[in-house]
Amino acid sequence: MAKGIRKRLLEQAAKFRRWQETTYPGKNAQEIGGEWEIDYPAWEDVWDAFCQVLTDFKAGQAEERLLAEMLYLIARDNEGEGLIQRTARHPAWFEALCRCAVRSPEPEARWQFAAYLPECPCSREVKDLILDFAKDSHEYVNRRALLAMPALRPRCVEQFAPLFWERDCYPPELQEYQRIAVLVSLDAIHSNLLPRYLELARQDGRKYLLEHAARIMVENSFPKS
Repeated sequence: MAKGIRKRLLEQAAKFRRWQETTYPGKNAQEIGGEWEIDYPAWEDVWDAFCQVLTDFKAGQAEERLLAEMLYLIARDNEGEGLIQRTARHPAWFEALCRCAVRSPEPEARWQFAAYLPECPCSREVKDLILDFAKDSHEYVNRRALLAMPALRPRCVEQFAPLFWERDCYPPELQEYQRIAVLVSLDAIHSNLLPRYLELARQDGRKYLLEHAARIMVENSFPKS
């Protein structure tokens, strides 16, 4: 029975890959862009096969191929986030997949594991993977990791704040989001550094950054500069 459950999941992943290749020939997921996955016509079959693996197949028996295909399907469900939510209810599976997600080529899977780490009662070792996600080269992955860090490793937030604030390897609009994440994360841990970064946000002057700074100042009853 276990082999049949595994086989069914692999077949569903293979069908999705074939549909992707047929519908968007010559393009990988990042090159396609947008919300293309929601057009896949057999999501119900994917969901059924995936949930059966979670409930009726032991995570400790999963080999690398099965884990990789599960990550592929989680990545494709990045709009609904249903698969990652269900996975978070199964700590053994979440831990096994999270360890693989750190080195997965699927950024849409990596950011989901970073974001949902606080939702799952994982081991300390797995929770510490938030630090690896925060160092990820993909902007959205590392940003979601920083936003999740206060709930997992609050003492590390201040260590990452300068990196996120100062790096200039992303386009200006993404750099603005990086700085917003710094403000939100420092606010979440009630950091003594927050006033300094609010002033830096004022000096930066970008619209959305200023809006977040203003909200944080009001919520914390900080005097206006």
